[in-house]
Amino acid sequence: MKKTLLIAAAALISATAFAQTGVVSSANVVGYIKDVSPAGFHIAGMQFDNPTNNLSTVFGDSLPKGSKVYTFDSGYTIAEYNDVFVPITGLVTKWNPDTVLASGEGFWVSLGGTSTNIFSGDVPMDDVITNSIVEGFQLCTYPYPVDRVVTNLGLNPSKGDKIYVFDGGYTISEYNDVFVPIVGLVTKWNPVSPIAAGQGFWYSTTNATDWVVTRPFTP
Repeated sequence: MKKTLLIAAAALISATAFAQTGVVSSANVVGYIKDVSPAGFHIAGMQFDNPTNNLSTVFGDSLPKGSKVYTFDSGYTIAEYNDVFVPITGLVTKWNPDTVLASGEGFWVSLGGTSTNIFSGDVPMDDVITNSIVEGFQLCTYPYPVDRVVTNLGLNPSKGDKIYVFDGGYTISEYNDVFVPIVGLVTKWNPVSPIAAGQGFWYSTTNATDWVVTRPFTP
């Protein structure tokens, strides 16, 4: 899964935050992530603010027929892009249901073939974004469209918390005691997995908490 992040901004956003793609000027702080995905499953994430983040707006007709999006809230809701019978009109290719993707939400995408999609919208400029982490499993994404590693996601982890990053298979990072030579036992994330802009991940915890994230770039 290859992703490219492009930002257009009225004021120059920190070149450090977006060094991999560069920054240009525009009227609004808007951006997009180019998501080139292979056939099969991957976990994406919604990191832009739009008036409506429903599937017909986010994906439109960019994905092949039969593509599915799985959102998770104690169980899966499955939306499929396929032919749907509409009275009077007949068969129409559309998302059913037309699920709304919340900012900061992760979701599975299932494709029958390689596809390129553009996630776009207003770049969140809030100084701080707070999302809820519930007990158990949830699909998440970092709320700002930048590359991260698990150590700088801004989470408030408890011992035993796990992050599952999927790229054809899972890499599992656990927050627990790790032996560091000379220092001894240190509670930390291990391994330090990268999470690309636009990528989602599973988070598992036994303790509900608030996820308070400070904007990682300067407007």
